[in-house]
Amino acid sequence: MPRTHTVICTAGHIDHGKSSLIISLTGYNPDRLREEQEREMTIELGFAFYGDDVTFIDVPGHEKFLKTMLAGVSSVDGAVLVVAADDGVMPQTREHFEVLQLLGIDRGIIVLTKIDLTDEEWIALVNEDIRELTRGTFLEGAPILPVSNRTGAGMEEFRTALDRLIASARPRSDRGLFRMWLDRAFTIKGAGTIVAGTVLSGKVKTGDTVEILPAGTVARVKRIQAHNKDVEAGTIGERAALNLPGVNKDDVGRGDLLATPDHYRPTYMLNARLNLLASAAKQLEQRTRLRLHLGSSEHICRVILLENRPIQPGESELVQFRLEDQAMADVGDRYVVRSFSEGRVLGGGLILEIHPKKMKSADSEEIERLKRLESAEPREIVRQYIEKVGDQTADAAEIARQLAFPQGEVIDILGAMQRDGEVRVLQPSPRWLVVSAGLFDTLQEKVVRFLSEFHKSEPHLKGARRSDLKSRLMPSAAQVLYDRLLEELKRDQRIELEAEIVRQTGHIIQFSPRQEELKERIARVYLERGFVTPEPEELAGELDLDISDVEPIIIGLCELGELLKLHGPDGKPLFYHREAIDEARKLLVGFFKDHTEMRFFEFRELIGSTRKFTTPILMHFDDLGITYRDGDVRRLKNNK
Repeated sequence: MPRTHTVICTAGHIDHGKSSLIISLTGYNPDRLREEQEREMTIELGFAFYGDDVTFIDVPGHEKFLKTMLAGVSSVDGAVLVVAADDGVMPQTREHFEVLQLLGIDRGIIVLTKIDLTDEEWIALVNEDIRELTRGTFLEGAPILPVSNRTGAGMEEFRTALDRLIASARPRSDRGLFRMWLDRAFTIKGAGTIVAGTVLSGKVKTGDTVEILPAGTVARVKRIQAHNKDVEAGTIGERAALNLPGVNKDDVGRGDLLATPDHYRPTYMLNARLNLLASAAKQLEQRTRLRLHLGSSEHICRVILLENRPIQPGESELVQFRLEDQAMADVGDRYVVRSFSEGRVLGGGLILEIHPKKMKSADSEEIERLKRLESAEPREIVRQYIEKVGDQTADAAEIARQLAFPQGEVIDILGAMQRDGEVRVLQPSPRWLVVSAGLFDTLQEKVVRFLSEFHKSEPHLKGARRSDLKSRLMPSAAQVLYDRLLEELKRDQRIELEAEIVRQTGHIIQFSPRQEELKERIARVYLERGFVTPEPEELAGELDLDISDVEPIIIGLCELGELLKLHGPDGKPLFYHREAIDEARKLLVGFFKDHTEMRFFEFRELIGSTRKFTTPILMHFDDLGITYRDGDVRRLKNNK
């Protein structure tokens, strides 16, 4: 992928000649504020252009403006570390250099300025200090380029080295969705609000709709500039200024994220890897209050040490940040943390999860899961999201929205995961509804094991009801997942489905020899009693049995279809022999051969019963569609 634009930042102590170096190189003065030019001290981010495809970001070197410096270097491709020959390595030199490393910047050059103000012997000592500072870092072995902004000495060598740095810059990883941290917002008379930043991903075109986050304001891009020229689009890696008419300048500013709508969501919690600097004065304790810098934004937070031990200087740990306001982030973003009170840089690292569950600590399984996220590979991120939603399932559109991935990329990943047996696709294209293959298999085995135990404990039943089985085993599961589980178990001849009943293949209702004898006696009682039948407790007393002996047999007879369970006026179950109900139906149909309507008492007398036992039988015939109620009478439905 050819690179089209590069952003380079300066870094170093105050008054070491960073701005003067850029002026000598480009002819632009990055200090745009009158106060900066009068005091000759950078206090805001400055910008200058080198050729057509390179932007310089000049950052303030004073410790009071470290927050501004962090906003400037959050999205650059390389750095120029500037050290003044007359001063040497100073506190902000070290702090700026630590920030570059924490943000993952891995290429740059070293410039030694003001060489005209000192002698060779002193310059040699400063060079030794610089070598000591950069040992074991991305600048170890980098040439130290001596220059004088006043005389122009060394500028050609600097240009040559800079061109090599620019040529070596890697293509940025492009998620395909537009995303840009804002580091400036201002107004131009007649145009309205202008916002500026570096395009982190994707592309933005004139006429596009964008979302300002975390506020969620939607705006239309009227005009785009890059390198002070109007362009049709701002692309990844490019410094761009966007005109957003209709947006109040006070409602947008540094630290906001501009992005493709409906893909990025604010969060109050982040899981991350935190590397504590070796230069930190003390260990980092649980729930320490910090300043978290993400992109061009700053947030106050508390750090939760997930491995539940203090972080020693030079060590790292998995952590959860609890924020006091909403932040925007993406998996794989770099960040820096500073102490809350002194504002000193303490460390930084990589964002691993942007909408995590709240944790006080993490067990070994959770730690391993987070470690796998450190690769920040899209497939691993999608895999973990699918595992996270579990039996509630996920489709391509929802995954894309939650993870801020292009939907096409998600579908490609799901296709590869399906081919490799990692997911089961419950609904194919275009929805791509999936569940983890491991979870699918586990739930199937859970169903089979449950039915096996169910048949052992309830042999007198045909099987479990579908709804009961789901509520017991997987109450939160999506219905489509549950239905597919059962369908595939049936296809594989591991279970049988009969209306609402689920049973293991080959299961038949079973009774012990004693129960078989009781079954015949109980069935005979209900057949002989006809339309005035005993309740289970009454029957148990008549047979001199315990209710626990009688109930399973009655239920088993219902399962076999010999008895029918209806509900009386008081809601209690009443049981009738199937032959008795068939006889009642014949009597009812016979009655309507000579009548067009039937009153309740007429049917009651017809079957020789009482209101208690007559009512459920009539309601049963209503439910079957044989009769229907019309005021105080019942009528036969057509063709019955």
